[in-house]
Amino acid sequence: MSYGQFAIAAMGAALMHSAWAGSSLKHEEGKSLSCVLDGKTLWTLNFAKEEGKPYFHPVCLADGTVLTWLRPGDHIWHRALWFSWKFINKLNYWEEDKSGKSQGMSDIMDVKFEEGKDGVTKITILLDYHPPDKPAVLKERREITITPPDKEGCYRMDWRMTWTAGDQDAVLDRTPTKADGGPAWGGYAGLSFRAVQAMTEYQAFDSEGRRNLEGHGQKARWLDFSGMVPTSSLFVDKAPKKAAGVAMFDHPSNPRHPTPWFVIMSGTFGYTSPAFLFDKAHTIPAGQSLTLFYRVLIHPGRGDAAALEKEWKDFAATK
Repeated sequence: MSYGQFAIAAMGAALMHSAWAGSSLKHEEGKSLSCVLDGKTLWTLNFAKEEGKPYFHPVCLADGTVLTWLRPGDHIWHRALWFSWKFINKLNYWEEDKSGKSQGMSDIMDVKFEEGKDGVTKITILLDYHPPDKPAVLKERREITITPPDKEGCYRMDWRMTWTAGDQDAVLDRTPTKADGGPAWGGYAGLSFRAVQAMTEYQAFDSEGRRNLEGHGQKARWLDFSGMVPTSSLFVDKAPKKAAGVAMFDHPSNPRHPTPWFVIMSGTFGYTSPAFLFDKAHTIPAGQSLTLFYRVLIHPGRGDAAALEKEWKDFAATK
């Protein structure tokens, strides 16, 4: 099936109703897929071909409270909830110029989805990574499975990504960390969450009991990032706030597990990522593959360590 088309048996309409009460999937051909819950957007996957990189925005609580920030002024290449490598064979695929272009290009080749009777959405995305006007050096198959919210209002996105190198090695790298002679902010790349601008009172903690910036650059099985967010997008400064957050989990099958984490908590800059490349580069030999598997848990309230540990164990049992 060609780019922008979706495989759903016996469903060709733009609006398709889920078996899960009150929810529906809304598809804008070649542009986006949204889950709408009781008239409010729960999440939207954006995949317009000109974007190059697919991303989720907004990502919301079940009541519509927005948790993500798309293209903030300080880092216009931050795409709310998204994945990007930094360097592939020394070309920068992360930062973008004013026209939205990176040195290295990524092309969305195909997007498909299917919806189960239990309300679980399964999305498959195929991507090519290549220098300008040259063949792909890396191909990716990305599978994302998204559950409906549970009775606590939590829902899960499982990201399984497999990259296969072409006829040459693909070297994945990052800006070196301070330990490697780089800047203090080096080490980032991968699955990333950028918190909504209005989030305040950041809190982060990981599976090893580290709090806030103590977890930056440290290895852990999971990390939770939360804050206080406005409950309305209108009159944000005056809207009541509630606690909410995102937890990310590193599957034990991942190379370098447990992963180091990248954490920023400064002003309106709330960001976290399981930073697979934090300590060193990784080479995918020609014709071979790398697979990474993560869970993203979107939850109301502050994270609870015992509940998150149980969540990781459940995720770790997923093959």
